[in-house]
Amino acid sequence: MSISQALNTDDTKANTKKGHISKIFNYEINLNYLIIIVTLYLVATANIGFFAQVLSIYPFSTNIGFIVSITGLLFGLMWLLFQLLCYRPIAKPVLIAMVMIAAVCSYFTDGYGTIFDSSMLINSLQTDQAEAMGLMAPSFFIRVVLLGVIPAIIIAKIRIKRLPLRRALWQRAVTLILSIALIAVCLLPFGDQYATFFRQHKVVRSYTNPITPIYSVIKLGTDYVDELRRPDTLILHATDAKRITPVTSTSKVKPKLMVFVVGETVRADHISLNGYQRETMPLLASQPDIYSFNNATSCGTSTAYSVPCMFSYADRKDYDASSADYNENVLDTLHKQGVNVVWRDNNSSSKGVADRVTFEDYKTSDVNPSCDGECRDIGMLNGFDKLVKSDVPAKDTLILLHQMGNHGPAYYQRYPKEFEEYQPVCMTNELSKCDDQSVINGYDNAIRYTDYFLNNVINTLKAYEQDYDVVMVYISDHGESLGENNIYLHGLPYSIAPDAQKQVPVIVWSPTGNGIDGNSMDKSSLASMIDQPVSHDFITPTLLGFFGITTDEVKAAPTFFKTVN
Repeated sequence: MSISQALNTDDTKANTKKGHISKIFNYEINLNYLIIIVTLYLVATANIGFFAQVLSIYPFSTNIGFIVSITGLLFGLMWLLFQLLCYRPIAKPVLIAMVMIAAVCSYFTDGYGTIFDSSMLINSLQTDQAEAMGLMAPSFFIRVVLLGVIPAIIIAKIRIKRLPLRRALWQRAVTLILSIALIAVCLLPFGDQYATFFRQHKVVRSYTNPITPIYSVIKLGTDYVDELRRPDTLILHATDAKRITPVTSTSKVKPKLMVFVVGETVRADHISLNGYQRETMPLLASQPDIYSFNNATSCGTSTAYSVPCMFSYADRKDYDASSADYNENVLDTLHKQGVNVVWRDNNSSSKGVADRVTFEDYKTSDVNPSCDGECRDIGMLNGFDKLVKSDVPAKDTLILLHQMGNHGPAYYQRYPKEFEEYQPVCMTNELSKCDDQSVINGYDNAIRYTDYFLNNVINTLKAYEQDYDVVMVYISDHGESLGENNIYLHGLPYSIAPDAQKQVPVIVWSPTGNGIDGNSMDKSSLASMIDQPVSHDFITPTLLGFFGITTDEVKAAPTFFKTVN
């Protein structure tokens, strides 16, 4: 073969090769198909760290169905997200950005266990050049080129098929419905496992790429906007508030003492005082002067939402969680009007409610004398006498006790062993591994411990009846699902949450002496209200009324009981 023939042969091969590449890049692809291909690619290449975390908790050999489900769920969520972001004029830039973000972030997630939450993004922005270069290894560039740059080039070169508008809209609608259906199909059969997974393994979710980095960027932006909108000073409420001095037939008026117990995760239909077949509150049932409300609803379905809402000046329908931190609440008003307000907490925190009053943390054995691996609610009564009689002369006092209560899913940890009345008990936080009855048994045992705690609160208050107008109020922040319709725990959007997450117990103890000669409790109004619909909205006007404080902001607002002044 001559040199010229050899050159011609090489040229022919080169042209053939170029022709094949050109044919690939000249191929027109439906945008919906391209989105599916990119989604599958990212699930497979950018989420190795995520699946490693999942498999460390749920071994594949015993959780095949759940692993398949969670893979389908991740694909469905990403598919839905990309469909919402990708429209023909911007589809390629969006998909290229997703591929590049995933390639970079997954390198650090897989290699270093890095989670790209908002804090990590801030840290990355503040990293100097020397620190950044210290993270750059040859493997980083190889991975980014192979998994990011090359796929990005292919996406950039490939042609997207043009479709008539009506057909394009129809296809987009179908694919959106299919992605939502896929998410539902993956979620519903494993609702119990997902309830535990989403609550107990929040960190694992943060390993998803590129969902977590995208979410974190959006959150960082919204947080910045919210900070710009935040007022420089606290928004004041009840600025016209004033105390009313009771008119009595004697010269002496007792100061008022209320213990307000903020319950945790207790649903109304598991309270024996409300007709539940099990004796979950036998001690309160034996106490005189107990009033249990039968139809009370919460403000929200989670502690973070409900607790600030409970003490706000806004009704549930008007409450804005994003602005709660810079609005005064009823505790601020009580404090300004001279009431001694003390918040004792054995839960996660007061969620900002007690930021401007006395706050005491009872989650450690340094303060709480009743800790046996977990600090018990009963420890919050330690030093009660000193707390009440710290002022001379005695003054109106509101003591708020924020329980650990029935915080799930590890209900078996919420009570000492001697309160295990109902057996067998689910002894794991993986609720899907237990039958529903054992889950309910643990939950009901925890309520029996709350019964013991509340009974001790009442007995503690009885010692002060001669010197104070004493009252105990117990209200749970939200309810709990225990497997009904395969739903567990709480936190569903209020509009679709079952009643089990919204119906809460409200229990008031008011001794017989209240309501006469200067004491502020109208017992007849209290008895008449227990069968009426009530809600967390009643809390703020009730507290103000009990302590004799008036303000136009809650004028004529409904209360749990009337006051006598």
